[in-house]
Amino acid sequence: MLNIATRNIEPAGPVTVVLAGALRKECLAELESALDMVRRAHLPIVIDLGEVTLVDRLSVQFLIAQIERDVQLVNCPEYIAPWIRRESSNELSN
Repeated sequence: MLNIATRNIEPAGPVTVVLAGALRKECLAELESALDMVRRAHLPIVIDLGEVTLVDRLSVQFLIAQIERDVQLVNCPEYIAPWIRRESSNELSN
């Protein structure tokens, strides 16, 4: 199960989307919807992964696609960051 919360400290500042729990393909539609709401407000997006306990490959690919759309990831767990780099380089070499 994934918890998705958004917070915006400054009115024109970035919106942080805080994720907690298991990030799996079943949650990606809900996460995409949350990100789309922020995009409609034309505000920068930061995804906080500090409380993510599990990810699957489709979720890593989803995160890579978000990075390519100028989303910033913060508090990325130690096991996710290398996976993102590896998957990202695989996509670039294809």
